[in-house]
Amino acid sequence: MIRALAASFAIAAAATPLPQWKDQHSEAAQALQKWVQKNPDAARRLFAWDGAHPERTKALVDWALDKPREDVVAFHTKHQDWPEFQELLDKHRNALNDFLAWARQDPDATKDLMNHPRALEWVGKHLYPARARQARTR
Repeated sequence: MIRALAASFAIAAAATPLPQWKDQHSEAAQALQKWVQKNPDAARRLFAWDGAHPERTKALVDWALDKPREDVVAFHTKHQDWPEFQELLDKHRNALNDFLAWARQDPDATKDLMNHPRALEWVGKHLYPARARQARTR
């Protein structure tokens, strides 16, 4: 347990600090911003899910990078015991597939981001707050 925790901290320490991720990976950041703008409710829910279950979000992204042609439903078949993911999938399947397409476009940027626990939650709060964007478009 302690070794795994130490390894997690070592990986996070080697990753680009979150406030600099957007500058370090500007194309990936712009593409993620477009996804958030197109899917504000899905983004808000995905980012909140990451805050509650960062290990599950990382598992989803790692799976997407390992299986570049798979639909998000294939991931769900192995994780049917995750009810909050079922709800996310039921309401936002196309948006989730688009998010996974984003992740697959630049695996290095994606890995750099996801090396931080709760990175998507942070992104949602600091870089692309979906609620604020949704309110502005109404």
